[in-house]
Amino acid sequence: PIISILFNDQTKVKIFVQVKTNKEQYAQDNSKLHLNFHEPVIRVHETEYLLIHVRSPPIFQHLLTFIRIWAQHVGLYGRAYGYLSGYSWSILCAHICHTFLSSIKSLSSIENFSIDEFFSLVQQFFLTFAQFNWSSQAFRLYPKSYKQMTLSEKSSVHNRGSMRIISPSSPYNNTGRSTINSTRDLIIQGFQRVLQLLDTINTITCEDKSNALKQILELNNDFPNEKIKSLVQLTLSSENNYELDEWIGWMKSRLAHFINDCEEECHLIIQTQNLIEYRSNNTEAFYSIAFQLDPQTLIQHRNFSNCLKKFLDQFNLCPNRKESMKISYKIISTHDWKLERMQAKPQRTIK
Repeated sequence: PIISILFNDQTKVKIFVQVKTNKEQYAQDNSKLHLNFHEPVIRVHETEYLLIHVRSPPIFQHLLTFIRIWAQHVGLYGRAYGYLSGYSWSILCAHICHTFLSSIKSLSSIENFSIDEFFSLVQQFFLTFAQFNWSSQAFRLYPKSYKQMTLSEKSSVHNRGSMRIISPSSPYNNTGRSTINSTRDLIIQGFQRVLQLLDTINTITCEDKSNALKQILELNNDFPNEKIKSLVQLTLSSENNYELDEWIGWMKSRLAHFINDCEEECHLIIQTQNLIEYRSNNTEAFYSIAFQLDPQTLIQHRNFSNCLKKFLDQFNLCPNRKESMKISYKIISTHDWKLERMQAKPQRTIK
């Protein structure tokens, strides 16, 4: 690089210059200039781009931490489960900070950032993304030098996933590509749920706003929600923690294909659990996927049975599977699933 800049917030920007020495090559490249003038000259790492974009990295980090805690607590976090990854949430927070924060001119302006101002950012976050048309629009944080994609590129990159949150740097992939219609709708309902909460409580004084922020983080995880009638509960077991973690990792890597097949091929509405439940000895784990059909109808659903069999067959392909690594499943009603958790059983932990 000819210039390397390190800012106080540890953001680093490097500027490179490429000099053409081959005249024939230069002439050839120059003839194609009209095809390439959208290419960015300065390439900045994705995270660094966000930090530059947000106006105030410390406030951005506070907002992102708040939103991530909320998303995890209400069950809407995790790419493996069909929800949004941490990077997707950070892109959304970056937009809010860039749009609603004024440029930070000194450290004192950060230190004096008030609860009122932070509450306003949080409120704008939920207002903005509850109203965004996720079903037909892609959310973008493009640099000015963004290069328009061809139709084939858009179909393979932009249109993969029901929520399209485009990475701000090349190759501009959709960071929300693991989402399906069911999980997208649950995320939107999560945004709306916060707005409904704010409509029912006072948010006038600083104390009111502080209390409102606390209540947002206290919203419960409604898995399974009131529309759910049945669940597929997977039980994974092994001899030790290491094998179990590897077994769970394999399950997560196969899960996206299964829930996508359930929606696309079986036309089912799904709610995925965004956490793993462990027995106290950490050699047995439970994971559940919820459906709006009753257990008997789900069991008799031929396409679903085929999708479930294909999903379970994937576990036989795990390259590091040991004899002690076992998997089983059962399809149960919501009532029975909840009843199991109320009865006295070996202690479970959540991760």
